[in-house]
Amino acid sequence: MIALLSPIAPTVKAKRQGQPLPYNVVRRIGGAEDGITDRPIVRVDNYAATDEQAEQLKEACRERITESGCTLVGDALIDTAREVSGGHDIAAPDPADHRQTAVYQLSFRAV
Repeated sequence: MIALLSPIAPTVKAKRQGQPLPYNVVRRIGGAEDGITDRPIVRVDNYAATDEQAEQLKEACRERITESGCTLVGDALIDTAREVSGGHDIAAPDPADHRQTAVYQLSFRAV
């Protein structure tokens, strides 16, 4: 996910104090794997300076993720990707940040 979304905005695994806006935070929140194929459920939080920018960032990430099936990203072949929960506003810990969040499920294999 980091390699997939980094061309859109800096993408990290955890929010860092002082991280310049905009950026994405990706976190695995579930899913399964069988030793060959990994099927993670991933939450993507999009942080930006305004609600509008956070919404635009969320839409850019959504498009990139949902159109990533049958593509090679880094050393992973993404078989499928789908949106599980559409984006919505979430109160950010820092009132200066504006955040959108969405949940996706992917299926991929290492190559």
